[in-house]
Amino acid sequence: MARAPIDSWLVEHRFVAIAAGTAAVAGVAACSSTQPLPPEPPGSLPPVTAHVTLDGRDIGTTHNVSCTQVGWAHTFTTGDTTSGTTAVVNTGDEVTAQSVQIRNLDGFSGGFAAGNFGDAQAKVAGNTFIITGTVLGFTVDRPSNRIPQQFAIKVNC
Repeated sequence: MARAPIDSWLVEHRFVAIAAGTAAVAGVAACSSTQPLPPEPPGSLPPVTAHVTLDGRDIGTTHNVSCTQVGWAHTFTTGDTTSGTTAVVNTGDEVTAQSVQIRNLDGFSGGFAAGNFGDAQAKVAGNTFIITGTVLGFTVDRPSNRIPQQFAIKVNC
């Protein structure tokens, strides 16, 4: 008869031990499962990617992207010193384009500077900055003839 209380105690404590062990395994499984990232909004690009269009022509996508930030000013550079773009966007109270330089893309070079020449707007879609507008510049075959060109630069750092 003395055995019955011990057997009963073992059964009770085995149940508690099994329940605690199951909860611990479930907790570890829940912590180790990865949550999917939310989808990027339409118009966004993968990280370290830029895409440029010039006067409606697709200039292409590049992964040669450099980004820096000083205060509210973000500077995005694509390509290299002979062919590419540099854009500065301010993200203070509102997102605004400050300047754009296009260097020898499809034979065209030109620029925009806020308050001086050209026109540009900037916005953000997810982690992608989108700068659009008009730059004033020239083509390689007619360097003395200043012409406006529509552009769009998308960049995700």
